[in-house]
Amino acid sequence: MTATEQTTIDGTLENVKHRYRISRVNRLVRNHSLLSAPLGAIPMPPLAMSLILANNLTMLKRLSSVYDVKFSKDAGKAAISSFLGSCGALSISGRLIWGLSTAIPVAAPVISIVTTPLMGFALTYAIGHLFIQHFESGGTFLNFDPEQVKGHYAKLFKEGEKLAESEKLAESETIAEDEIPAKA
Repeated sequence: MTATEQTTIDGTLENVKHRYRISRVNRLVRNHSLLSAPLGAIPMPPLAMSLILANNLTMLKRLSSVYDVKFSKDAGKAAISSFLGSCGALSISGRLIWGLSTAIPVAAPVISIVTTPLMGFALTYAIGHLFIQHFESGGTFLNFDPEQVKGHYAKLFKEGEKLAESEKLAESETIAEDEIPAKA
């Protein structure tokens, strides 16, 4: 076997491994996003949000395992909370529910049961896909900068909301492989 043939075989093997990893992490994010939706339907919003955040933390731990990145529970919590604070995902739906509950007290639980599952799915989807891209480019929890990806997070969150609102959650597409930087 020549050096060129060996290089081609090695390159093909790396490409197959990359495609398998991308398929695996996309499924992982999809499954955790789908789990966050019914967790959001729990009629006690603080409990629902706690469970969604715990689900996100578990997803980050599993993603970091796939990429052999050292997982830190504190770093994972910090990353998740930085998105919640910077994009206001929780504060918007929380203010809406609070505002309507003062005007129409019966409406708050109904609105919460509708908005929190959508928000939970979108939040999990966005965080998962951001970390896939971050880990694919060689990043870790230590060099993750939420301020740098705030705009991209907002785009992914909206994408997640659209997926959640469609009735095709079970058939949802994951991010395309060409959106993820290939490892050199």
